[in-house]
Amino acid sequence: MSALSVTAVASMDAEQESSVAFFGWLVRLRWIAVLGIALVLGLSGPVFGMLPPASTRGLVATLLALAAYNAAAAAVGPRRGWSWFNGAASQIVVDCAALATLVHFAGGIENPFLPLFVLHVVTANIVLSERAGAAVTGFVLTLVAAVVVGEASGVLAYHCIGSGTGRDCSGGPLDLRAWAALLGLALALVGSSVFTRMLAARLRRGQGRLVATVAELESEKEELARSRSAVLAEQSRLQAIVDCMADAVTFLGAGGEVLFSNQRSRELWRSEFRKGGTEGAAAWDRMASASPSDAPVTFETGGRAFEASRSPVRGPSAEPLGVVIVARDITERRALERRLMHDEQMYVTGKLAATVAHEINNPLGVVTLYSQHALTTVAPDHPAYQHLRTIHRNAESCRRIISELLSLARPRRPERRRVDLRRLCREVIDSVQLLAAEAGVRVSSGTHARDVPIWTEADAGMLLQAVLNLAVNAIEATSNGTEVFVGAYEAQDRDVAGCVIEVRDTGVGMTADQLEQVFQPFFTTKATGTGLGLSIAENVVKSHQGRIEVQSVVGEETIVRIVLPRVALTHVSPRA
Repeated sequence: MSALSVTAVASMDAEQESSVAFFGWLVRLRWIAVLGIALVLGLSGPVFGMLPPASTRGLVATLLALAAYNAAAAAVGPRRGWSWFNGAASQIVVDCAALATLVHFAGGIENPFLPLFVLHVVTANIVLSERAGAAVTGFVLTLVAAVVVGEASGVLAYHCIGSGTGRDCSGGPLDLRAWAALLGLALALVGSSVFTRMLAARLRRGQGRLVATVAELESEKEELARSRSAVLAEQSRLQAIVDCMADAVTFLGAGGEVLFSNQRSRELWRSEFRKGGTEGAAAWDRMASASPSDAPVTFETGGRAFEASRSPVRGPSAEPLGVVIVARDITERRALERRLMHDEQMYVTGKLAATVAHEINNPLGVVTLYSQHALTTVAPDHPAYQHLRTIHRNAESCRRIISELLSLARPRRPERRRVDLRRLCREVIDSVQLLAAEAGVRVSSGTHARDVPIWTEADAGMLLQAVLNLAVNAIEATSNGTEVFVGAYEAQDRDVAGCVIEVRDTGVGMTADQLEQVFQPFFTTKATGTGLGLSIAENVVKSHQGRIEVQSVVGEETIVRIVLPRVALTHVSPRA
């Protein structure tokens, strides 16, 4: 809707409300006039005897007619289609006619209420149009002239006031006094009409400007409301978009107060401070006070790793508005980096193993063969016999290391067959009994060792070698009089039924830093060892679509679990 149409509608509504209010005002004012006239008649007539009987009858009749008209107007109300009866012009005309009748029956030109015609003329020129106001003014002048001239000429009876005191009520000629009074009243009526029209025109123009201003303000208010709704909708949309981000985004004002944050930020920082986390709280403090050139801050909380960075926010004139802190979950990235590093190490190890096997394996085989042959030809009591045994033993150790390196360099694909994991664990226990006895360690399958088989499909030789390496490590990590558990059981693993081989010892345990490197090639916590056992075991387990887990507490225990998926065994050939 245009501003012009809005102004027109507002002007029409204002005029309608004004006309209704004016109608009610006239009705109430007329009732006051009726009561006032009745009071004056009662006092001046019966009480003081100032009105003759003929005048009293005319005044009472006029009063009753005016009261009847007012009652009818009040009953009809400001209804459309009745303007000929109770419109503003009709009411003013009726009031002027009633006033002229009252003046005629109450002294004519001598009546002190004769100037009340000025009030009606002023009212008409305010509420009516210019043409209607002029018509009312002419009508009033005609009425006044008719009363004055009619009484002076004898056409109308002259009702003087104060007749009870003996005044002469015979009337008189149209003398100079009457002409002066008539001319003065006419000038007053015309002057008040012109002045009122000028004033009303200015008031209407001001009212029109006021209505236009109000309409413009209403239009601007609606526009502001629409703009505010659009801004709120855009803000909600932006908040929804930012809330979907996996990064924790926080906007701090120049004073350090939080002005904006997404859902991830509220979850991260509030939970961190609520639980009293030290690393996250320290990272927040460093981020809030750091400079843009500072490196990102990394911290861990709730088993997850995060990297937090900050960026300054500036306005159009480069004025500082605050900073944005973004915390990103880098747990998966760190795990990927570790896997890539591990794969790279395995690749380097493979190349090294292939080179070592090619360069050393054949000469080492010759050393082993000749040392073994020499042992068969030399008597045990010969001085060189122990030297030959040392040479043969170390040559076999080198061949074992080379074999492990080759397993890392060229891992073979498993030949899957039906395997009972409990039986495999018993074979491992039988194989390490001699080593355990020398170390003073007892090896058992614990309370889980029952006769019920736990079947899976696997390469029995590869899996046996992996579990054997774990058992040997457990025995070497324990002290005299302790126990090593090697057993298998079924477990509900991450909502999927799985088979678990567990090797547990009560040895020295490992620290958190050692646990992070435990599967890296050549890493070992033992004084003697190649550091390849766990790497080989991990490769074997991965080739079977399983995983290997290590838990350790320093000075208490270390638990290694091999988790294999449980699969259908109907198509798997039985173990030979």
